Amino acid sequence: MNMDLTYRNLKPSTRLKGRAEKKFQKVAKHLREPIEAHFVLREEKHMKIAELTVTGSGEVFKAEEQTSDMFASIDGAMTKLERVVRRHKERVQDRWHTGSSEAADGFVVPSVDEGEDIEA
Repeated sequence: MNMDLTYRNLKPSTRLKGRAEKKFQKVAKHLREPIEAHFVLREEKHMKIAELTVTGSGEVFKAEEQTSDMFASIDGAMTKLERVVRRHKERVQDRWHTGSSEAADGFVVPSVDEGEDIEA
């Protein structure tokens, strides 16, 4: 797992980095390796904005949240990202697990009515 953290108009903080890493562990368990994560934490006027871009399982996932508190922005963006990743994972699993057992066997047994004669 490769994680990059970029600060814009904001002082770098180990608390912010630790919070982002801790919250990202919840999301990372739903993705297959290799995982590339890029976080941009920025401040515009009085709004704190957290942007997340994660590449994993052959897909790109993005989330953004803006609040007046950077920790709340990180938490909100991670919640959004986790929801998107979970939905993607469930959809992929549903595609693999749907289908009838007849189609999986490769043949279909024809039904026969009682009144019909079967010729061999």
